[in-house]
Parts: sequence; C-alpha cells; structure tokens
Amino acid sequence: MKQIGYYLRTSHYLQNIITQVDKIEDGWRIYKDEGVSGRTSFTDRAGGKKLLEDIQKGKISQVVVLRIDRLGRNTTDILNTIKLIHKYQIPIRSISEGITTLDENGRETPMSNLLINLLSSLSEFQYHQTREKTLEGIHRGKLDGRFSGRVPGSVETLDKFRNKHKVKKIIELLGSGIGVRKICRIVECSPNYIYKVKEKLELNN
Repeated sequence: MKQIGYYLRTSHYLQNIITQVDKIEDGWRIYKDEGVSGRTSFTDRAGGKKLLEDIQKGKISQVVVLRIDRLGRNTTDILNTIKLIHKYQIPIRSISEGITTLDENGRETPMSNLLINLLSSLSEFQYHQTREKTLEGIHRGKLDGRFSGRVPGSVETLDKFRNKHKVKKIIELLGSGIGVRKICRIVECSPNYIYKVKEKLELNN
C-alpha cells in the first residue's frame, strides 16, 4: 500500500525542527535530514536518497514538505528534484505555500509551475543574502579588530589546532562522552566545528 512521504530538513543539528514535526499525520512515512545544508544536492542526502528510492519502488503516493525550501536552497537542484519526483507521477505538496505540483491527472498546472520557479528563486536569493550579511559581518569585524582570519595560502598545523583553548576543551568533553549538542552550549560553538575537531583527530590517530 502506498503512503504519503513527508520530508523534513534542518540545516544544522541545533535548528528547531518542531515546526516541521508538528505537521506529521498518522500513516505518513517520514524522511529526515538533520544538519544538512540546503545547498547539498537532494540525491546526496541520506533522507532524500531514501525517499527517492521508495518512490522508485512504488511505495509513495505523494511527497509532502512544510515549504519548498526544505527540498533545497539551489534553484537548479530544487527544480531537478521536482522533475525527478514528477517522472514517477508523484505530486509534491507544500503545506505552508498551499500548492500541489500535479493535478489529479498527474499534469503540472501553469500556476504550480509559476510558483515553483518563483519560490525556488527566492530560496536561492535568501541564501545569497544571508551569505552576504555574514561576509559583511566578518569584514566589519576585521576593521574593528574583532576578527582575524587565516592568512590566504597559509596552512594551520595539527599541533597548533589542537592547542587552541576551545579545541582542547572540546577534546576533553568528547573524551568524557558528552554529546555534541551539550558541548555546543558549553563551548559556545557550532556543531560543524565539533565535527571538524573529531575529523582531524580521527584522520591523525
């Protein structure tokens, strides 16, 4: 029996996913990617890949997302994902935007095409706008002496990295078996930074 496939995504592990979870209805098959950037191709995400596999196996009747931007933050990738799902005559329903991409006959409607292209473009625009604000903040920090980035072309040695106060604290907490989320709160850093520390340690063990 086919089921509705509900896809959820957060860009980092500490992002609140409750607004997406609250929409889940009984009988839905859930596909989740936590801590995955919207810039990552849908086919390269564990949850996204599993959803596509189940669509190909005929297990899914409809794909539901809270918003179209849960599919991605890259216009080309969003549209390619939609086309791939449509290839199997599976409609995509966006709860917040109130649109379904295929009609009852499995055909794309002019209105859904217009909205999909518009929403996809806005999603990518929002990403670039956020990135520009981040870069502007770094630039201002450098001018104020609050931020000092790495000299272009320089390579930080492993010993220098391990001896950073924050890194040493993270290593200590990891060794004590404390979880990533709690370490984030204690050290005041992002999950990605902790995974960077773990990766460097694993590569050099």
